[in-house]
Amino acid sequence: MHTGYKLLMAATVVSSTIGFTHDVSAQSDSFKIASTSYSQPLTQVESIIGGKKVETVRYKLGSVDRLHDGLLYSSYGDQVINLKNSKTTLKKVADSPLRITKYKNAYYALSMSNLNEFSLTKYTSEFKKIGQTKRFVGHGRDMIVTGDKVYVLANNMETETNSVEVHTFDTTHFTSLHLEKIKPMVFAFHFRHAGNDLKIYGNKTEAGEELSIASYDLKKQQSKIVLTSKQPVMWVDETKALSPTKDLVFNTYSMLEVDQKTKQVRVLYSSKQALIDYAYDSKTKTYHVLEGNFETSNYRVKTLNSHFKPVADYKFQPTGRLMPFQVL
Repeated sequence: MHTGYKLLMAATVVSSTIGFTHDVSAQSDSFKIASTSYSQPLTQVESIIGGKKVETVRYKLGSVDRLHDGLLYSSYGDQVINLKNSKTTLKKVADSPLRITKYKNAYYALSMSNLNEFSLTKYTSEFKKIGQTKRFVGHGRDMIVTGDKVYVLANNMETETNSVEVHTFDTTHFTSLHLEKIKPMVFAFHFRHAGNDLKIYGNKTEAGEELSIASYDLKKQQSKIVLTSKQPVMWVDETKALSPTKDLVFNTYSMLEVDQKTKQVRVLYSSKQALIDYAYDSKTKTYHVLEGNFETSNYRVKTLNSHFKPVADYKFQPTGRLMPFQVL
């Protein structure tokens, strides 16, 4: 989503109320909204309970667009905050980190080091660099570390037509173990580890933005397109299993249900606004969907029930030119 600031971070907790309106009463609703500034070193996380803002935590780090695995960082910067261990210390990492993942007490960082080039760097739990940064061809999109292997999903733009590639490296020296080209997919957004396979989500053609899903068998090191659909997708950010045969695919346009068995794709939820992020509440079995219009700076969080029907609608306008990027 979106030149880091080499400043020390300070966190302050401020209690506040109001700022949200809800069309449907849902006192049990509880979620957090993370927003960031692209003009000053500021990111904040607001806690919302029953439609009321009850707490705001602020950090002196701007242009943030990543908050996962207890880490807060920007894909345009070189700083990371470990929210689990410290709320006041910035650690330096390789510039433009796209994904940082912890595996066996070490952190692995996938970064965009240059045009059509990604890099891999390994760090200790305190973010001290281990070994050398390695660079490879391709625009890195996603990374999974499992089974003492690092898998990187990349779009190679050097070829006559874009190609989607899955790289396999060891976790010690980032030695290349295998390179798999996912044909005929031309662009990929995201992949997910599912049993012995990697599921890759992207587009099969440059025009039309039709959903295409490929499967890569980790043992056989073979890939194939398993599903294509006329349903358009853009920036698939997250997927999850709804059942043994059905997946949820979240993208800018919609939330989709993909039935791997019947090869059917149906829209569970869509909006006139862009879908930015979502969070699932397992206690209430509801989905909190962050959506908005970036031009008008009008944003909202809609609560959907287990049937993906809206049951609450929280409207808000960020102050201080803050842009929401994630719901928790």
